[in-house]
Amino acid sequence: MEELKFGFNSHDIPVRLVNNTSPNDACAPFYFRQGGEYYLLWVEHQNVEYRESDNLPRYAISCAINEGDDENPEIYSDTSKNDIFRSDDVKDLIAYFHS
Repeated sequence: MEELKFGFNSHDIPVRLVNNTSPNDACAPFYFRQGGEYYLLWVEHQNVEYRESDNLPRYAISCAINEGDDENPEIYSDTSKNDIFRSDDVKDLIAYFHS
């Protein structure tokens, strides 16, 4: 399998991404805080054939909840809410963070 490439550098976006990947994740999730709220950025494989599903976008941002505290965060997707961003284009992702 081809190595996952993110398609952007950390300096391209104005938030600090923290790896939130667990062994059973099919794609790479990272959490970040913006406006005091937690979010998850999901990065799917650049090659569609390696994704869990053909209809998943390359990049998605979902609302998240912290079941821990600020010192020891335990970040999980808030499944009661829909994704707030979905795109296959990294330029859209970078623009979203700068809007």
